[in-house]
Amino acid sequence: MKTKKCADCQKEFEINPRARFPRKYCDKCSKKRKEDWEKIHEVKFEDCEDED
Repeated sequence: MKTKKCADCQKEFEINPRARFPRKYCDKCSKKRKEDWEKIHEVKFEDCEDED
């Protein structure tokens, strides 16, 4: 096993170097990202921030 830093929280986690796709996020962050992705269709226009 190889250790890598999470792209979000900078915590180190173990990855399988022989995996087909290398992981970028630890289990906690990847779970949160998956939940956010599954809810993306529920986001409304009013919820988005304006860029000034």
